[in-house]
Amino acid sequence: MATWIVHLRLAENLLKLIPNLDERQFAIGNIAPDSGIPDENWENFDPPPTVTHFLSPEKEWVDSADIDFYNQHLVEIDPLSDKEHFSFRLGYFYHLLTDNLWRTHIARPTQERYKDEFDADPKFISKVKKDWYGLDLAYVRDYPESIFWRVFLDAEPDACDLDFLPMNAVKQQLEFIKSFYKGHEKEIAEFYTPPYVYLTQDEVDDFVDEVTQRLFRIYQNIWVEKTPIPDNKSILSIVL
Repeated sequence: MATWIVHLRLAENLLKLIPNLDERQFAIGNIAPDSGIPDENWENFDPPPTVTHFLSPEKEWVDSADIDFYNQHLVEIDPLSDKEHFSFRLGYFYHLLTDNLWRTHIARPTQERYKDEFDADPKFISKVKKDWYGLDLAYVRDYPESIFWRVFLDAEPDACDLDFLPMNAVKQQLEFIKSFYKGHEKEIAEFYTPPYVYLTQDEVDDFVDEVTQRLFRIYQNIWVEKTPIPDNKSILSIVL
């Protein structure tokens, strides 16, 4: 849901706040849920989002069930003795939370604001996402010392051992993402063309700043203050 550079910008901010993380595995973890291999139309993925994003196949809930991921794959990992696996899985957990927040603060308001356009054109989301990823491409070119170039580009998924996520899918998607943002100038020019109508740089920056602080509060609640985890689908229901 959120763009890959938004996920990486959050990872970069959180690495400054959370101690004892492996920056490469944390960066990859923040991208890994988007590792379903797409079909030629980018409509179906293997494994599907219901698996990688902990969504309800029966639509009983619409957001990622981040607490399900935490209980099944993260609670068992010791942050001190298993730094790489904790970093990867914490990144994965944060990706699910970020997608939930992006859906609430960016995607749904956009759908409401442009309801007529969405109703009239099933492919209108492509126009919206062109702005989303145009801002991504602008960011990686404006910040050559960012985590994308400095860490992510050479990182490998060494700590990826989740039983539902095939390693070949992760590696294939990582290569696609790295290639997409490195891109050829002719391809990039198609996206890198302001002004952006459906999302602005200020809106993205505000989202990243606010979500950084919220994700850090979640880290403090769970791993520092040892707050009990609720019997719910999302930690966002208790950590504001």
